[in-house]
Amino acid sequence: MAISRYLDRLKRMDDLIRRRATGSSDEFANKLGISRSSLMEYIKLLKELNAPISFDHYNNTYYYLINCKLKIGYESKLIEDSSLVELNKRNLKSFCEVVIQK
Repeated sequence: MAISRYLDRLKRMDDLIRRRATGSSDEFANKLGISRSSLMEYIKLLKELNAPISFDHYNNTYYYLINCKLKIGYESKLIEDSSLVELNKRNLKSFCEVVIQK
């Protein structure tokens, strides 16, 4: 499976869990277009990543025990001017190599 599809599925799961809109495990799997056993593997993975997931039998939905959100991606940090200059030099060099090759 392509990594982007896998990550998109995790994001969709997170959204449904945060909104308490999963339904039963069979309904949740159906919403994601996967089997129930695959869903349970995803939930196991999220729990291994310390996601505070639980199931509410009364409301028939998965939910987070605390207010949280899955974050996937890069986090930008402030960089010093000297690092920025070096980054720009590398980008300019790469750009020039591409232009020269054409």
